[in-house]
Amino acid sequence: MSSALKPYSLKLFLSNKYTYAQIVRKADGHIVAAASTIEKSLRQDLSSTSDKVASTKVGDVLAKRALEKGVEGVEWKRKQGQRYHGKIAALLTQMTASGLQLV
Repeated sequence: MSSALKPYSLKLFLSNKYTYAQIVRKADGHIVAAASTIEKSLRQDLSSTSDKVASTKVGDVLAKRALEKGVEGVEWKRKQGQRYHGKIAALLTQMTASGLQLV
């Protein structure tokens, strides 16, 4: 499929301390929505900023922000050797449960 059919991509970064997620418009590289555990509003409710619960919360907040901006679906490409489990699976599962589709 061409990038015209998949105009948004999901970028994830998981450090030892925080979880970061961004939705980027492919045409111009504009960040449409972003969420991370470094945000004070997310950090308040979490006991840890680096576990699966934190990743789940980031996925929920990111999906809500993206849907507010009119994004219905995003493309996520796994890096070579990256597995779909743990914090990544928790974030993506919560995103789809919150209404944002993976294309």
